Amino acid sequence: MLSKELMNLHQVLKVWSCVKKEESIAIGYVRAYLCECKGEKWMVVITDSTWEPSEILHMNTRATAMKRIRDRGFWTRVSKTYPRILKK
Repeated sequence: MLSKELMNLHQVLKVWSCVKKEESIAIGYVRAYLCECKGEKWMVVITDSTWEPSEILHMNTRATAMKRIRDRGFWTRVSKTYPRILKK
């Protein structure tokens, strides 16, 4: 899950999330976050089975960021996530 420290460090403006089915854990899925950062940069945060960030990628365009998410097996449909839901 995204933390406020990570969001502040990268100056995140907006966040979207998508999921990937993961049969090996009780919840059944893992999440990836697509973040729009200041300066028209994009960040992808891939979580592991404990929902902690396992991979952070920095991209120049949203299209490139979405391609990286899809390449890792996540679904194309993203939904907007608001910072008030995120962990402290």
